[in-house]
Amino acid sequence: MIIIKNRLKQLRESLGITQEQLGDLVGVSRQAINAIETEKYEPSIWLAYDISKVFNCMIEDIFLFEVSERKSRAQLSKGMV
Repeated sequence: MIIIKNRLKQLRESLGITQEQLGDLVGVSRQAINAIETEKYEPSIWLAYDISKVFNCMIEDIFLFEVSERKSRAQLSKGMV
């Protein structure tokens, strides 16, 4: 199972911009930025790209992909333990 972590809050604060300002720059709400920062929502590849352009870095510098040993709910329900 792949888990996506991110450094969005750290990067945003280093630029001194609010969630609302970042949302305005990439065309989403403050709530969407908050949900991404708290890892409750994973952005589309297009939104991740737009965010990376704000910080002038690669997507992989913001969004960190990790492999988890934990099984997903779908795997557990299929008996893939």
